Amino acid sequence: MNVKTLKFVNFRNYTSFSSDFSSSTNIFIGKNAQGKTSILESLYVLGLTKSHKINKERDLIRIGAEYAKINALINLNNKDIELDIVVSKAGKKAKYNQIELERLSDYIGILNVVMFAPEDLDLIKGNPQIRRKFLDLELGQISKEYLYNLQNYRKVLKQRNDLLKTLQSKTDKDLMLLDIITDQLVGYMEMIVKQRQEFLNIVKKHANRIYANLSNSSDNFVIKYLPSIKKEFKKELSNKYQYDIITGTTNLGVHRDDIEFFINDNPIKTHGSQGEMRTAVLSIKLALIDFIHQFTNNYPILLLDDVLSELDKDRQNSLLDYIKDKTQTFITATDINEININKIENYKIYTIENGAIKESDINEWQLWF
Repeated sequence: MNVKTLKFVNFRNYTSFSSDFSSSTNIFIGKNAQGKTSILESLYVLGLTKSHKINKERDLIRIGAEYAKINALINLNNKDIELDIVVSKAGKKAKYNQIELERLSDYIGILNVVMFAPEDLDLIKGNPQIRRKFLDLELGQISKEYLYNLQNYRKVLKQRNDLLKTLQSKTDKDLMLLDIITDQLVGYMEMIVKQRQEFLNIVKKHANRIYANLSNSSDNFVIKYLPSIKKEFKKELSNKYQYDIITGTTNLGVHRDDIEFFINDNPIKTHGSQGEMRTAVLSIKLALIDFIHQFTNNYPILLLDDVLSELDKDRQNSLLDYIKDKTQTFITATDINEININKIENYKIYTIENGAIKESDINEWQLWF
């Protein structure tokens, strides 16, 4: 799988952008706030229909414009496919070979994407919502079943929360309808928990092996899934009926689950160094590459946004060795000297300045070797 050409209009601060790419490695060099990250973000949106940086989709549209459009020609299984995403104030539309798809869930998974960016350290340091989003995005791009279960869970959860708020004002609290809706919620919950557990069991095996290689240590990197209900879903939810009515919300369920990360027996969040956190997150991201390949028989594209400068030379070399001949990779950096170019083959270098892109020759740069 690789992206051959990328075009977009009215995306972020760009009026327009157009470029073709190497099927191996593409390196974007430029000072901060020149538009490098927006290129990678557009590829992420093209794959997952969401940004990795923001929740308000209107912020993807250039100020003063009515819409943003991203278009790419990708090669998948030796076939060229055209993909389009249009973001407007009315919502999002996706096209596959110029045919508009009825549901975004039918589109997600065509272009698989893995991104590693500085803010990904929040996967460890941030709140549980960030980790649940990670589960939903990564599982959703390879499993239509998971997307279906998650979307229906959210619909039923909203119905249940609306009912709980209604019950607050009633003296005679008939719980029959609450029982029925809870049964529906449990059905989706059981499937989601099972899928999340299976996903993390696979990812943690890959991540533990990768962590040992990146850190050159025998430390055991462990990922633990922390479901808010471990078993007997209906019983646990029923026991919370009165509390849920008082608070007007469903206090247990997959929308309250979490993940915790350990090195040996120590939680990384409280005991890990910055370097250990960064290596742990990178291990997870690289594990996703193997996970996606295992289920789709294709490697995803890899987006590395201004992170190589944060890795020491040994870890950077290990990373570049690991992805060699696997993924089409897009890298941003403020200086070519941040990257050990000796470890990369078949690359293209682009300079980005004020949103303008120009392919550059390596001889223009002073290398670090």
